[in-house]
Amino acid sequence: MRVVIDQDLCGTTGQCVLTLPGTFRQREPDGVAEVCVATVPQALHAAVRLAASQCPVAAIRVIESDAGDDERASADPARSPAEAERHAAKDQRIPGGHDGTV
Repeated sequence: MRVVIDQDLCGTTGQCVLTLPGTFRQREPDGVAEVCVATVPQALHAAVRLAASQCPVAAIRVIESDAGDDERASADPARSPAEAERHAAKDQRIPGGHDGTV
């Protein structure tokens, strides 16, 4: 298993880090989440799935396949319709200003 964070989509809430601090971290100075491990150990699979499900902006993608499939998936990540919609909404936000969300 691998886990990937869409750093453009990350909302910097740190929920993933709170859930699984050895696997996720927030980079300085912007707080965007990063993955700390190349592959997720079997013992942490359930916790990684939980962290992904609790991400408020669904920026965490779990890749459940073998090593060969992982490389293809990370090289050409397919977005779900929901991810595409979130990206489109984020792209429409006012640069440097408030985006109107509360």
